[in-house]
Amino acid sequence: MSMLARGLRRARAEDGVTLVELVVVISIMSVVLGFVSRTFIVFENASQGENLRLQNLDEARTLMDDVSKDIRTAARISPTTSPFDVTACTATGQVQPCAPAGWASGNAAPYAANQEMWFYANLTLTENTQATACPDIIHLFVDTSVSPPILREQVVSDANPGTDAPPNCVYGTLSSGAYTATYATRIVGKYIANATSNCPSSSQVFTYWYDDGTGTPTAFLSTDTPLSAANRIQVNAVAIAFSVRQQTNYTVPCTTLLNRVRLANVEYNPIPSPSP
Repeated sequence: MSMLARGLRRARAEDGVTLVELVVVISIMSVVLGFVSRTFIVFENASQGENLRLQNLDEARTLMDDVSKDIRTAARISPTTSPFDVTACTATGQVQPCAPAGWASGNAAPYAANQEMWFYANLTLTENTQATACPDIIHLFVDTSVSPPILREQVVSDANPGTDAPPNCVYGTLSSGAYTATYATRIVGKYIANATSNCPSSSQVFTYWYDDGTGTPTAFLSTDTPLSAANRIQVNAVAIAFSVRQQTNYTVPCTTLLNRVRLANVEYNPIPSPSP
């Protein structure tokens, strides 16, 4: 029988495939489809993870830019004080300048530590209608009462911008023997992840630097307690370390940015360095 005849005979036949052949085909197709699906999922997760890393980086850059700008404007209110020598007003007639009541949370001034600081700065974040020679009082802190933690900034400006000048600045309004004010509050950045389970970075957000007796930049030791008055007056730079990670089911590492900000305004009225 010729090959043509055999081909025609098979074409006219109505025989189907056997059960074994069908099982084999289905098994092969299942393996192929499983491999294709798994490859697609892997690429999808990789793409989503890359997007999240870019979002973390963008958040960290914005956060670092804002904080660096504000800290860079730190200024002494008098030639013999530190920008961080902000004192809290008390109900017993605290002499101005001082930080009036009205700030929302955190520690009372003076306070300069790992995740929080009070300082004078040449910013005007509140709606003053005219410029003032007096610096603003800034309260910058990591708020861990929310999840994920956020960085908050509270600002109060001089109450008499047309007449006051350092060091005779007045913040808030005196009522019943106590100064109070409404602080301008904003969220500087979100997703702070320093020293969390998903980010093994240091909890040290702010590190304070000074020049020792030989002029060598030196950092104060990492501590959870605020700097003393003797230490605050020596600070001429602040190192910033922000780790950012959005909460997600994807395994994405945190993004950490570092910067050291020189306090340029402090250099105009330098305090002598300690003896070596």
